[in-house]
Amino acid sequence: MFKSLNDIVISKIALAIYVPAGTGNPVHNNRPFHGLVLNDADSEKDYYFSDGRVLSTRGGEIFYLPKGSSYTVRDLTLGGCYAINFDANISDTKPFSMSVRNYEAVLKDFRDASRKWKQQSDTSHVFIRRCLYGILLEIQNEYKKSYLPDAKLEIIGPAVKKISSDFTDPEISVASLAALCSVSEVYFRKIFLAKFGVSPREYIISRRLDYAAQLLRSGQFQISDIAYMCGYAEPCHFSREFKKKFGVSPAKY
Repeated sequence: MFKSLNDIVISKIALAIYVPAGTGNPVHNNRPFHGLVLNDADSEKDYYFSDGRVLSTRGGEIFYLPKGSSYTVRDLTLGGCYAINFDANISDTKPFSMSVRNYEAVLKDFRDASRKWKQQSDTSHVFIRRCLYGILLEIQNEYKKSYLPDAKLEIIGPAVKKISSDFTDPEISVASLAALCSVSEVYFRKIFLAKFGVSPREYIISRRLDYAAQLLRSGQFQISDIAYMCGYAEPCHFSREFKKKFGVSPAKY
């Protein structure tokens, strides 16, 4: 994670663009600038670094690519992303990815920066610096909100493991997850929200819909079958939830 925002000085903006799906160089050697990237809602990419580290990024996540790093990108889906490359007094920082609660504000900063870069006016670089500082502020705020002592993380560990393996189970409930952790529902929701930024129910729905999107891309199943496979008893309910997240119906997706 970055040092205190008060200590970061952005000395140069090298690029601020939107990278459409299926474009961009998959191989990067000795990256010349720091990079902040925001995935589209349907974009999933894995970054394989030369030091053996793997950074998995998912839809709607923001992530950081360190200056000087070398890596290969593997597209898991064909979603696009926004990217800002810059120079700053940042050192010894590892790549990371994270979800942000204030996604719309971060998306606006990336969009505004990309638009201003195209204009290349006298004020473009100053404006993009302002956008970038706004993004960095959201990252630091998110980090502070998501920090939890190890002892509290251990409390919800059994539930997180259960969700990971059984999120498509239509019988899974917040009550059963809280009972699995031997805590009240209220306390369970509080810890879960602090860690993941969303309620347990929203997290489970998101996992189901991401899985549904993978099944749709495979082209191997009917929509009604996918709904059932993802824990939905009614295809129409599934379609409503899917469109709410991805902006299009499962059929159009």
